[in-house]
This record gives sequence, structure tokens and C-alpha cells, in this order.
Amino acid sequence: GVSPRGLGWPCWPPPTPSSHVHSPKITESTIEITQSSKDIDTARSTVVDLRRTVQTLEIDLDSLRNQRAGLEANLMEVEHRYGVQMEHLNGLLLRVEGDLLQVRAELQRQADEYQALLNVKSKLEAEITTYRQLLEGGEEFR
Repeated sequence: GVSPRGLGWPCWPPPTPSSHVHSPKITESTIEITQSSKDIDTARSTVVDLRRTVQTLEIDLDSLRNQRAGLEANLMEVEHRYGVQMEHLNGLLLRVEGDLLQVRAELQRQADEYQALLNVKSKLEAEITTYRQLLEGGEEFR
């Protein structure tokens, strides 16, 4: 047969006891590569888990933002409604205060008028008393 050397191919020497010396280094390298492979797989798995967590958190954040927007819209609607009610109540309050001022003024006018009538009554009673005294005194002159 044709030897590999004749074809220009290098021929490996048959294994010798010295070639077995490199075998533990190869085994050690294989173990390191296997461990590195496992570490890479673990890191990839961690990255996938973290991406899922980020996606879940982004969905939660969007949900919370939507909830917040809904609550803010609800708050604005409530503030507007109560603002309208406050304007209405302030209008009623102003009208009632105006009515109260009118009632107080009317009450004061009536009190003043009553006092004036009491003064007139007192004067009339004094005149009547004077006339009675004159009439009674006039009977003595008859």
C-alpha cells in the first residue's frame, strides 16, 4: 500500500508514553470549557429570565400609568363637578346674605317706627292727662 508520507501528508508518530503527559492538560481544558459552557448557559438563562421580568415590569408600569391617568381624569371630573356646586352654593349664599341684610334693614325700620309710635303714645297720654287735670280743675271753677 501507499504510505501517507508518499502522498505528502505528515504522518503522526505512533503514540508514545510522552504523549500521555499532555492528556491531563487536555482533560483539564475540556473540564474548563465544559464549565464555561455551563456558565454561559446559566448566564443566558438568567438573561432570558431578566428580560421576562423586565417585560412583566413594563406591562405593570403601563397598567399603573393607565390607572393613574384614569384616576387623574376622575379627579379632574370630581373637582369640576364640585367647583360647579361651589359656585352654585356661593350664589345661594350671596342671595341669602342679601336677603338677610334686607330683613335686618326692615326689622330696624319697624323697630324705629315702633319707637316713634311709642313716643307719640307717650306724648298723647301726657296731653290726655293734662286735659283731664284741666277738666277736673275746671269743674272746681263752676
